[in-house]
Amino acid sequence: MKSNIIVFSISQLVIILSAYLIYGQLSLLGYINAAFFVSALLLFIGGSIYIIRTGAFDFFVTSTRKVLARKGQREVIESMRPPSETFSANPAWFFIAGIPTFALMLLALVIYYI
Repeated sequence: MKSNIIVFSISQLVIILSAYLIYGQLSLLGYINAAFFVSALLLFIGGSIYIIRTGAFDFFVTSTRKVLARKGQREVIESMRPPSETFSANPAWFFIAGIPTFALMLLALVIYYI
């Protein structure tokens, strides 16, 4: 639980610093814009890692390897492990940082339009 708070705090610090550096001041609209980009990046990376780890990408990679292989490399390509077995990153860290950040961005957006 403590590491989740640290990750969330770091993402908020990055958002505040980037909003200040880009806009020259801290404003609600600057926070919303920066939070959108940071949370979208975190969620995209987490989703990509999740898709690779579940094996949904394995068939595409295997087929591409077979199509682009030279004649003498068929055995080598068939012995290669799929990406889901070689990729060991955990997407939970990105989701833990991205989902609350996105929720805060939505809350700030509601406050901005009220």
